Amino acid sequence: MHHLTELVTNLWIVIPLFLLFFGEYIPFTKLLWQKIGLRIKAVGEWFLSTYENRLYEEREEWIEEKKVSLKLNNFFARILFFALSTVIVILLEIFWELGFKGITKSLERSKISHWSETQIKKLPNWAVLILFGTPFVFMELIGIFALGAFVSGHLWTGIGLYLFKVLFFIPVHFVLHVGETQLMAIPWFKRRYRIIMAILDWFKRSQTYVKVHNLSETVKAHIHALKERFLQTIILLKKAFEQDDILSPECEAVRKEILASQGNEEEKRLLYEKFFHCVNGHIQKNQNKKSKKKKAI
Repeated sequence: MHHLTELVTNLWIVIPLFLLFFGEYIPFTKLLWQKIGLRIKAVGEWFLSTYENRLYEEREEWIEEKKVSLKLNNFFARILFFALSTVIVILLEIFWELGFKGITKSLERSKISHWSETQIKKLPNWAVLILFGTPFVFMELIGIFALGAFVSGHLWTGIGLYLFKVLFFIPVHFVLHVGETQLMAIPWFKRRYRIIMAILDWFKRSQTYVKVHNLSETVKAHIHALKERFLQTIILLKKAFEQDDILSPECEAVRKEILASQGNEEEKRLLYEKFFHCVNGHIQKNQNKKSKKKKAI
């Protein structure tokens, strides 16, 4: 509570937040804010079109669900790239894809979700804003405390707080998705939402983010391949327990070929697939023979 009080009363934090949320309501400053916004936008576009070209020789395209190779020719680009990779790839892309994306989809299909959606749509605009803003404020406060824990050297505390923060993202995401029409009817909220979306769009157009995203697709592709191989192994083990003779001479030859292989990953992957299909085919033949014998009896 003491740290929270210090945070709320810190002028270096309170004044920028006040200007961000209520600066446009200060008399005779509308033109000033418009000029500041245009200037920031111009600087952002200059960075994407001019400065990033110095960091990267070859520009990459946005890639989905595919393994890609990444080339970085600048030392500063490598530092920036791997710093962002740590945050975006591990904490956002993979963590979200493997964990909370499934949780949110399950919640959206539940009866409680349908009931909540009906109730939210009946609420007035200001009530939906409060319903959205309350968990959002808590989420950001926890994020600040998590960052403070990381900086002070309390790694596990920071990770725990960050995971707790991500839990608040679920109701925030749900209310924003369901009550988007009501929230966008509030001019104050709509303007800030557009500013945030413009910043995210600018960031996603940067080559640094594109490279980070493409790296995340490569990592997810490797995870998916490991998952598929694990599932295939489980299927084979299950079938192996159901019968004694699991390997035919042809499959045994493929197994020895895998052990003696000195090729690259692609060649090994093809050999593993060949071995799986061989064993699976051998098991199917034996099962068909057994079923024919039973019918004959």
